[in-house]
Order: sequence, then C-alpha cells, then structure tokens
Amino acid sequence: MKKGILKQSLGFFKPPYVAEQRKRRGLHYAFGEGIFAVISGGLLATHGAAAMILLEATQFELALFGTLPLVISAVMQLGVPYLATKIPSRKAVVILSVWTQTFFVALIGLSGYASPRFGAVLLLLLFTLSSVSGGFGGGVWASWMADLVPEEIRGRYFAWRDMNLCGIQVAAGTVSGIMMQYYGGPHPGWLVFMVVFMTAAVTRFFSGGMLMLQYEPPLTYQPLQKDFGYIEFMRKIPGSNFARFTLFVALIQGTAAIASPFFNPYFLKDLHLPYLQYSLVSNAYLVGILLFLPYWGKIADRHGNWFVLKVSALGGALLPLPYLYFDSFQSLIILGFTAGVIWSAFGLSSFNYLLDAVTPARRIRCSAYMTATVGFAVFIFGLLGGWVVYYLQPLWFWHSAYQSLFILSAGLRLAVVMIFIGFGLVREIREAHPVQLGEIMWQFPGVQLSVGMVRNVFRILRRI
Repeated sequence: MKKGILKQSLGFFKPPYVAEQRKRRGLHYAFGEGIFAVISGGLLATHGAAAMILLEATQFELALFGTLPLVISAVMQLGVPYLATKIPSRKAVVILSVWTQTFFVALIGLSGYASPRFGAVLLLLLFTLSSVSGGFGGGVWASWMADLVPEEIRGRYFAWRDMNLCGIQVAAGTVSGIMMQYYGGPHPGWLVFMVVFMTAAVTRFFSGGMLMLQYEPPLTYQPLQKDFGYIEFMRKIPGSNFARFTLFVALIQGTAAIASPFFNPYFLKDLHLPYLQYSLVSNAYLVGILLFLPYWGKIADRHGNWFVLKVSALGGALLPLPYLYFDSFQSLIILGFTAGVIWSAFGLSSFNYLLDAVTPARRIRCSAYMTATVGFAVFIFGLLGGWVVYYLQPLWFWHSAYQSLFILSAGLRLAVVMIFIGFGLVREIREAHPVQLGEIMWQFPGVQLSVGMVRNVFRILRRI
C-alpha cells in the first residue's frame, strides 16, 4: 500500500512519455528552463505593481503599467513573422530575447533609487522594455515547443508542465512575500524590492543557460516568406474561424484589462492589506492554476479546447462580481484561487487551440498576430479603465470606486461571451467526445479522493 502511494506521488512529477530520446531530453531541459523562468516571472508579477504603488504612481500610470508592455510587445510581434523567414535558428532568437530581458530586469532593481519625481515613470519604462524583450521570442518559442511535443499528448504535457511550474512559482512568491514582511515590515522599502528584482534577473539568466542545452528539432518546413499581412489577417474575420477565435480571445482579455490593473491598489490602498497578506492573495491565484491545470488538460484532450474556452470565458466574465460583496482576507484568498482555476483553463486551451488550428508553416505568423491583437485590445481597454476610474464613484453601499470599475468590466465580458458563444462564431477544431456533466465532475480535483474516503467511512460504519 505504501509503495502504491509513493508511486502515485512520484507520478505527479513524471511528464507524459515521449519516445524519441533527443526530444525527451530536450523537454527535460525545457522544464528546467521553465523553473528559472517562472521564479523570475513570479517575483516580477507578485511585486511589480506594489513597487509602482511604493513609488507613488498615479492611477493613469498604474493603468499603463498593466497595458503598455502588452501594446508595445504587440507592435514588435508584427515583425516576428518576417524575422522568422531570415533566422537560421529559433534557439538563437529565444536566447537573445531572454538575456536581453535579464539586462532590463537588473535595471529594474536599481530604478527605485532614481529621483522620486521620475521613479514610477522609470520603473514603468523598464518593465515595458523587459516585457517587450522577453515576449519578442514568444511566438518562436511556441513553434519550437510545438515541434518538441507530440500532438497526441500536447494537452497533457503542457498541463503537467504548467502545473509543476506553478507550484514552484507559488513557493517563490510566498517565500519572497514572507521575507519582505520579515525584513521590511508591513510596508517594505526599496532595498527589499531591489533584492527581489535582482534575484529575478539572476534566475532569468539561468533560464537562458538551460535554453542553450535544449534540443532544437530541424525545421521540416519553411515559414512562408510571402504570406498574408496583419491587416489582411484582420480582414479575414468574417470568413476565418481562427481570425474570429483571435478576436474572441483578444476581447475577453481586453475587457478584463479594464479592471485587472486596479485589483492591486484596491487591496493595498482601500482594503489596507499588510504586505504578507497581499502576497498570499496574489499567490492564491497560482495555487488555483497549480491544482486545476491537469484537470483542464484532460478535459481539453477529450472534449476539445473550444469547450474549455467557453466554460472558462463565462466563468471569467463573472469573476469581478464577488469583489462587490466580499473583502475579508479569507474571502480574497478564495476569490484569487477561483480566478486561477478559471484563467488557467482559458490560457491552456487558447494556446492549444492555436496549435491545433494553424499549420506548422504558419504557426509563428499566426501566433504573432494573435499576440499582437490581444496586446492592442488590452491596451485600448486598459486605457479606458485608467480614464474611467477618475470619474467613477462608489455605487449604492460599496465603498470604493474600483468596485464600480469591476461592474463595468464584468458587463463587457458577459457581452463578448454572449455574442461569440451565443451565435456560434467559433467552432471546435479537433474531434471531441460528447460532453457528459457527470464525467466532467468526476474528474474534478479531489472528487475521487473524497468519494473514496466517504465510501470507506460508510463501510466501517456498516460493520459497527
């Protein structure tokens, strides 16, 4: 019995099997690269907005912090398809992207010592350059990974990978939050932030080193040098399923961006959460991702990525509403966890839908166009949120203008869901099994374990 439990526990960390040795070893290095990357990204994501607030950023600067990196990355992504036809190696582009990002992350650690008048603006600029340089190789990396991971295990592999990496990211964010609380108190100064950001720079550098060891399969195809441009891609929306899918993802993430930059100031300024509690609330999101990614990967492989996208988009549209009524630390933990559950499904299934819907020769181009469209949408709607928040007042018995922004964001998300899903504007790509609600609920994390425990207790009671 103990051996079976140990075997099951070890299986939690075992990736789906890949027969070809070079690809299997390459995926091991890819996982190692991911470990360092998520530690770096987790430190930046957990503490970046708090650093802006420490430097007394305005509401508009906070909105830009959540949107400007994405829109500049979007513009840069439009050049990736043309670069892809010229480069001899995808690996070289991705490594250059990672190490350039490392340089800017290191500068972020020093930005707080600039003049107080320009500190927040400088931090915003460096975060933008960091995000742009790191995201530039994203489409090329997706093409590289698509050639490493066999199609039949793609959902399970990326779910397994993301699940384990999220566990590491949760640990990094929690430990850093505890350390910041211990050394800096409830409201730490810049010296503690500098240590955190320098740690992020070092771990990002190591992730580039792991990429150097990762196997790059030879291209069995050539990216098309003369293919459709971005404007032509957008004109395809009425007749192209993938173009409509891209617009759907962009509008969901764009309408979410109206409110997303303002959850952090809501927690820190209006609810006055101590920094440790703020870090735990932020990491509850990652715990939700950690526990549910394997579940969503199995559901997507069996019932299709579009089914998971529909469920998660509806859940994401309703997410801001509980924040109107619940503001205790315990409820914020639960809400953050729920957000991680829902957005993990949306992120995983949208990425896998892209890989299923696009031919290998066009994968880099379509990934870049999709990233660009999402970036433009997030920027436009994010600026809308940054402008509207100055004029909104608390409604009814709510105590914060941010809550009024949450209502606006939820309403627009629901409108997007009703239009695209209600009118069937996007279709499933892969062959999927009919959806049985009971089967889906049975695969829900913890259900089988709980049912087994209840059965065992019932058997014991029957014998008494």
